This record gives sequence, C-alpha cells and structure tokens, in this order.
Amino acid sequence: MLAASAKLCHILCFTPVLVIPCIINNININTCNDTYEHVRVLNCMSFSYLSHSHIPKKYCIVRTFLTCVRFSNKNTQSHTHRRVHEMRVNPNRCVFLSFIGKCRSINSLIILSFIVLSRGMALSSIAKSIKAYDLVVIGGGSAGLTAAKFAATFDKSAVIIEKGKLGGDCTWTGCVPSKTLISCAAAAHAVRTSEKYGIKSGSLNVSWPSIREKIRSTIHKIYEEDDSPEVMKRLGVDTISGRAEFVSEKVLHVFHDNSDDYSEVHVNEGVVISTGASPIIPSSIDGLDLVEYVTYENIFELKELPKTMTCVGGGPISAELSQAFSRLGVKVTIVGPSLLGREDPEVNSVMQKVFKDEGIRVVNGRVSAVRAISISGTKGHSVLVASDSGNETENIEGELLVIATGRKPVVKGLGLEKIGVNLNPKGAIEVDNTLRTSVKGIYAAGDCTGDKQFTHYAGYQGAVAARNVLLPFTDPGIIKDDVPATTFTAPEVASVGMNEAEARESFGDKNVGVATQEVKEIDRAVCEDRIPGFIKIIYLKKNYKILGATIVSPNAGELISEIGVAMKAGMKFDTLATVMHSYPSYSFALQVMAADIYYEKLSKLKGLLSFLKNLGF
Repeated sequence: MLAASAKLCHILCFTPVLVIPCIINNININTCNDTYEHVRVLNCMSFSYLSHSHIPKKYCIVRTFLTCVRFSNKNTQSHTHRRVHEMRVNPNRCVFLSFIGKCRSINSLIILSFIVLSRGMALSSIAKSIKAYDLVVIGGGSAGLTAAKFAATFDKSAVIIEKGKLGGDCTWTGCVPSKTLISCAAAAHAVRTSEKYGIKSGSLNVSWPSIREKIRSTIHKIYEEDDSPEVMKRLGVDTISGRAEFVSEKVLHVFHDNSDDYSEVHVNEGVVISTGASPIIPSSIDGLDLVEYVTYENIFELKELPKTMTCVGGGPISAELSQAFSRLGVKVTIVGPSLLGREDPEVNSVMQKVFKDEGIRVVNGRVSAVRAISISGTKGHSVLVASDSGNETENIEGELLVIATGRKPVVKGLGLEKIGVNLNPKGAIEVDNTLRTSVKGIYAAGDCTGDKQFTHYAGYQGAVAARNVLLPFTDPGIIKDDVPATTFTAPEVASVGMNEAEARESFGDKNVGVATQEVKEIDRAVCEDRIPGFIKIIYLKKNYKILGATIVSPNAGELISEIGVAMKAGMKFDTLATVMHSYPSYSFALQVMAADIYYEKLSKLKGLLSFLKNLGF
C-alpha cells in the first residue's frame, strides 16, 4: 500500500515538471517514435536492476533515458544497439554503465521521462525479466510437455508458458480423473453383480468423498512424477506461470496474476503453440445460462453424488461419465442424436443395449431448452428434448445437469492476429502437414489445431513440432488414418483407420472385405461372462491390406494397438495368422480371425496346390 502511494505521489508531483519543459521548448514528441521500441527494452532492463538494493535507482533510470536520447541521434544508433545487446547479455556491464553515465542535458532526461509516462510505460507495468530460449512452448499439456522434453533431449533451451497447471486437461480434468472414477465405478459394479459369480456380498456403500479423494491423490501422484515444474527443471526445461501474448514473431509477453506486470520472452529458433481445447457450451439451448450445470472440467469436484443426472451429448465424454456415475448409484439419462455416433453404426446398437441393461436411459434427440426447477427441495433442471424429426418433444428432469457436447480449440488472447497466424473455418489454428502455421518459425500441435483430440496424438504432434523447429528437414505431423481411439466404457470401444462404411465409400463394395468375430465366441469372454461386443477388421480383398478396425470388447484399447502396429508396418491381415498369441487371451481372437482369412486364401489355390502336390513338391 505504501509503495503504491509513493508511486502515485511520484507521478502526480513530477508529471507537470516533465510536461512544461516540452511545451516551452516546443518539442515534437512524435519525432521520438522510432526510439519507442528501445525505450521499452531499456526501461524493462532498468526495472530488472532496480530490484537490486545496492544499485542506486537514479543511476539506472538516468542511464536508460540518456541511452534513448542518444538513439534519437542517427549517428549513434549502432552504438546504442551495442549497448542494448550489452545490457541483455551482461547484467554486470549494465550496472557499470549505469554508474558511469553522466547526464549532459537535463531536458533530455525530462523529455524521455515524459515519453515513457505518456506511453504507459510506468514502472508498475514494465517487464520483470527478459529471457531468451531456443524453443518457447505455449501451453503445458501433453503436446507442450512433449515438445519441451524433446528440446531438452537435444540440449536446446526451452521454456513452457502455462497460465494454469502443467499437465493440462489430461492430468487435471480429463484422462486421469475420469479413468480413476471409472475404476472406482467398476469396483462398485463388481460388488453389485458378484452373486452371478457365486459370491454373496452385503449392501453396497458408496462413499463419494473417499472416491473424490482417490481421484485427487491419483492426479497429484501423476503430476508430481511426470508434469510438475520440479520435474521439468530436472530435465532442463524452464516454466513460467502466466498468460502468453505475442508482441512479434520473436517476442512474447507473459502476464502474471491478471495484472499489468509481465515477463518478456525472446525466441531464438521457434514457438510451439499447444493451448489445447475447452468445453463447448452450446448457445442453441435456450435458458442454459440461467441454470446450474457442470462440464468435465469441474464434475470431479462435486460435493456429493446427485440422485439423478442428465448428460447432454452422446460422445465419449458423456458415455464414460454416464456409465461411471450410474454404477455409483446415480439414475442417469443421456440425451443426444446418437450414442458414440462417430463410430461404426453397430457400436451404437451394442452400447445402447449395454446401457439399457445397466439402467441408463438413452434418449435420441436434441435439447432445445432448459429451465431451473426444484426437486424435493433440491435445485434441479427440466430439459426439453426434441426428436430428430422435430415432431416429438419430451421433458426430462434431474438434479445434476452435465454438458458434454464436445471441445473447442483455445486460441483467444494469444495475439495471433498481431503476427498473422491464420485460423481455419472451425476457429482452430491453421497448420500445414509439418504443423507450421502461416508464420515462419511458429508451429502448433494438439487440440488447438482442431485435429483429432487425443492425448497420445497431441503428444506425438508436440514432439514432431519441436523436431521441425529445432532440427534440419521436417517430419509430417498430421496422421490421417492410423491414430487409435478408445472410449473407456465397459465394454471398451476402440477404433483405428476406416470403419466399414468409410472403406466401402472409398474403395467400392466389391473390393472391401470384412472379418467379424462376436465377443460371445471368444473363450476368454465366455469364462468371464463378458458377452456383449464384437471385433471387426476391414481389409482390401486383392492384397489383404488392413484398412481399419472397430472393437467393442474388454481390453479393446489394448487390442486396437496391435492392429495399429500392423497397419503402420504394412503387415497384411492374413499374415497375423503366423504371429503367435497366448491362449486364452482376448487377443488370440485376432490370430483366429487372420487364420480364417489365410485358409480362405489357400482354398482359392486348391487346384494348383493339388497339382503341385501330385508332382511331388
């Protein structure tokens, strides 16, 4: 408070003194515009040395202003450039220059002081520090962390600028908390259904505070081991907490704690933007802004479990959360055009049946309006649902309203428009195949590009973007078909490459082969009484090239990786028959399916094979 009062007193007392000489001497302040950038840089440097108590403040300030005055003389520009460089790279040299500087013209000091004040460059809003790095990463999620770690591996200086917490959505509000919740819900479901395995249990008691604490502890364990600033420091990566904004392609300001104070970061080689995505809040739902709701960002911090829940949206986030909360005893209704609609159409029918058997209601339609109501003295909501045809409507009531209608790229507040970084029609950062934006040296990776929103894909892109900034030549950062995806419901839903409809559209019906195995025919699933689901593999008939796969099964997320490896390696589907799989694993089904294709291939050559056999071959 005293410091702020002193600063205000200083401005009020001395501003008239600074202005009057300018008027008397008829000075045109606009003639100093060319020196503005150097005023800013030098003033920032001066402030950083004011923090050292052993340096008299007046020497730093006076020398800064005089250097700016000297720069206004074009004959001394090169000298001032050298001095700016000295001040950036040699703080001790700067201090020495400050001490020996002599003020030859008091009017010069007064004029430059006025410029600084008039430009809003008061000491309260100048840079606290100026640092330069080979790689500057904006955003500390999966893509950003991987990019910075890549730089450190090649002994390049790197910094991560993050306005929230390192780890991003995956660690704090996405993958880690949701999968912890799912594991707790699976345990509750196992107890509830244990009697069919010959085990009788007592009444089920779900403690939400205990579950919430387990979620928190899991988050912090992974954060402290993988993502924290301490971990980054041990790897040689600096971290800065704050909001980054571009000043130019090579300079960023990092604002701290919603104040005007900022740090200045200079870019030696390039920038990777990895700011992620945030929940989409649909503006088409009338009254949504007047009711309470949660998203994946805050649902894990509920104070208590609701009795009823309405989840708007039928995608992976909605499916996972709905099943988990249902297994914890919440009556859940899902409202959406379809359930996991981006997957193979058969997924929808299988998962609809699974959810129905577990007591989850799925309503196919769109929410048009919502209003607040009271349910037994508790705050609740009433959702108006219109069918896809628009002819039928239904009101659904519940205590907790969850909005899970997707995620949108985070791109605002970065100053992208200042430096010419283009956005695509979806509002994401536009990148080419190497992840470079429309500005040389500036790359983007992960969810902010509007590409597939997966943690593993974001991490891959972060590494590729950093590699393309720091190393010669470039690698492609966009993968079209070989990115696996898994929704961690029970059973899990996983896919990679094309589904059946996409393959037939691309190659024609007669050229596409489909191999299908029902989960109920897999011995391991029979042993465990885990029946719903299927494995579907799509391939080209002419050469058995694998085009894609969809798996609805226990451990589908593990099974799909084998198909992904086969696709990447160019392995033909029938060749999988020669790869030994342990029995009775779920993956053994893949070998059985491939063997069927292999035998079918041989049967086409039956006549030739018989002829060769008769010849003694």
